[in-house]
Order: sequence, then structure tokens, then C-alpha cells
Amino acid sequence: MNLDIDIYLKQGRFLLDAQFKCFESALGIFGPSGCGKSTLFRALAGLVRPDGGHIVLGDVTLFDAAQHIFVPPHKRNIGLVFQDARLFPHWSVEQNLRAGECLKERIKNRPYGFDDIIDLLNIRPLINRSVDDLSGGEKQRIAIGRTLLAHPKLLLMDEPVTGLDISLKMQILPFLAKVHQTLEIPTILISHDLGEILQLTDRLLLMRDGRAVGCNTLDKLVQDPHTLQELKGADLTNLIRVRVKQHNEERGITQLQVFDNPEQIIRMEWCPELIPGAEINIGVSANQIALAAGRIDAISMRNQLPGTVVKIVHAPDRSICHIETTAGLLFVEITPGTEQDLSLIDGSEIWVLFKSMSIQRL
Repeated sequence: MNLDIDIYLKQGRFLLDAQFKCFESALGIFGPSGCGKSTLFRALAGLVRPDGGHIVLGDVTLFDAAQHIFVPPHKRNIGLVFQDARLFPHWSVEQNLRAGECLKERIKNRPYGFDDIIDLLNIRPLINRSVDDLSGGEKQRIAIGRTLLAHPKLLLMDEPVTGLDISLKMQILPFLAKVHQTLEIPTILISHDLGEILQLTDRLLLMRDGRAVGCNTLDKLVQDPHTLQELKGADLTNLIRVRVKQHNEERGITQLQVFDNPEQIIRMEWCPELIPGAEINIGVSANQIALAAGRIDAISMRNQLPGTVVKIVHAPDRSICHIETTAGLLFVEITPGTEQDLSLIDGSEIWVLFKSMSIQRL
């Protein structure tokens, strides 16, 4: 994805004034409510016309105020997924899906077909059902399928799982990641939940008060005091790529091998549906990690990793210690007292500890 945005748009007292470029295949737009995420979504989609600037996607200029260019929404070939599924209630699931294929010119060279999408989203058993009989998670999967069948060159999603309970979110989010990885469609996910974004990408655009205040990978944003401050209130999550090794039902754990260091074992709460050999992402919140001067045997935190302090970053509301471990670079939220008591400085040898129950499956 080659996206170049430099726009401003005034709506009442609110001013969207955002400039950024993205060359990654996926981007998460993150910020508090009212920061301008949805306004940016509408500008990208062509649902509102900015007052000035430009929007360029690849080699196509979608908007340029100076050149009087404004491509209408139906000609942008951007797939939109909203918080609500917006299905046609009087149509069957298949009819709703087929609605995505109405523009024949757009889909004639599509590298995937109808069957590929319904299998990818695991919705074949739903094909003949009425949409009124579907759960919230099923409806959202149908909405995603309909969008994909239109063969978009960019998938743009605005809070697609907000309002769903945790079990439904766990249905939808893995499908979004699978769609992105399998179909290689550039994707932008807008959310106020950092954990949701990290299931798709660690590349973030931070927004506050209508402005883009940072664009980088999460680990780079956390290393900068300015952008760390912009992440105020966010549950900072360490992303670790692992491979499922084995289950131990008696001890209530599932053993995971760190993908880049198979000798390092991480233990998470027993998760029998995970197939040994499967590769998954797990998350550990920065505020769920403890530090110790040495390994501790008589403690319930069974995950203990040796590490070296790389950097300590201070912001007005929090301090983050970056530690290189056998599971990769992890960031840990610490208090001034911890920093003083453990005499933490760059290069300090330290142990990172966290419970198996603190691990999130991403």
C-alpha cells in the first residue's frame, strides 16, 4: 500500500488536519473517541470532501483540491466495513454476498472466487439462511465477505468489532488477519482498542485532536517520549510470535515455543483447541509483567525470562522499560520506585516474569 494523505477538513468546531504516508500492507489508526478517526475514514472513502490537500492511493489521485480532483466513492474501489454489518434484511446470506459482485468490470480479473471467500470466512453453512437468523459475529463475517467479493484495492474498516462481546470479537479478529494474509489486500483498521489493531498489524497511526501525531511500529512509538505520551491510557501489549508445542491438562497449561528461539518455552493457560505445531501470536500487557534481580523458584509466575535493559523511556504519566529477552524485545511498565530499587539503567541484567493467565491469544 502506497498511501499519501495531506488533508484538512473543518466541521463545525472540529478541524481534521492530518498528514502522513504509509508504505505498509496494513495500518491501524488509533486514538481516543473524538480524535478524528471516523472523519478520516469518511474522507478516505469519499463520503466527505476535504477543504484542502490531497489523497493519493498508489498511482491514483483520489482527491486534490488544487487540481479540482474528487473521485466519488463508487469509483474509488475501496471496500468499506462499518461497525454495524448493514446487510439487506429481506435477502438471504447468499444474496447479500452476491451484492458484492454487482460491478462486473471490477471483478472480472479477481484472483479469487465466491467459493474461495465463503471457505476463507467459514460461512458455507450459512449460505441459505436469512440474515435475521444470524449472530452478530456471523453478520459481520457476511459483511466482510460481501466487501471482499467486490475485489477492493483497499479494505477500510471502522471499528468493525466494537459493540460485540469478547467471544464474538474472537471470531471476527482472526478472520480479519487471515483475510489480510491470504488475499494480500492492503488494509486499514480504525479502532480505539490497541489490542484489536495488534491482531492485524503493529504499524500504527496515532491521532489526537484531528491531527496525526505519530506513525510507526508500536515498539518504535513506545521508545519516543512524545509518542509514548500520545498513547496515554492505552493498554500497551507486547506481541510475541510462538509455535504451539504441547498441552499439559494435568497442570492446566499449554506450552509454546518462541518462534525465533524454539529453546525458549512460554506457558499459557490450557487452551486445548490449539493444535500442536500451529503458529500464533500472543500478547502480554506491559503492566502485567514483573521484574526481578534474579530467577525466583517459589512463585506462581512460571514464565521467567532473562533479559537486558536497552532503554528506559519516561513520559509524564508512565515509564516504560525496554528489555531485550529470549522472547525478543519486550516493554514493561514500571514505577519510579521499581527503577530505583532495582537500580535499573541501560545494560542492567534483569529477569522478566509474567503469569500464564496474563497471556492473551491474538
